[in-house]
Amino acid sequence: MSYREPITAYETDVQFADVSGMEHLDMLMTRSEIAQNELHLSDEERERVLKTDRQLLQRAKQFYKSIQIIADLASWRRDENIPVTQWGWYLDIIAQLPARLELSSWFNMYPKTGVKSKTLIRN
Repeated sequence: MSYREPITAYETDVQFADVSGMEHLDMLMTRSEIAQNELHLSDEERERVLKTDRQLLQRAKQFYKSIQIIADLASWRRDENIPVTQWGWYLDIIAQLPARLELSSWFNMYPKTGVKSKTLIRN
């Protein structure tokens, strides 16, 4: 099964941080759909998702700024029982982290990529 369509939608969504919070919530739902199927992704698909995840992390503050206008992510996580592994729903917390952060444990969720530890966020 191919996950190209949701991955392409996710890649496209991350390119536009200046759209409405509703569109960003839709992006997070798409990323959750991808997360639920990550074990079935090809290596190429997994690499595409990782690259897009890095871009989202680098721009977390911009995305959260739009989301906070329309939604309380903490309430959303609680009401929808969203696991911490779907980290995009934690943009409210990520946006407050220092500009440079090592997230090696996050990369350990992607053993097929061969990526060990990388700096995801840089100023």
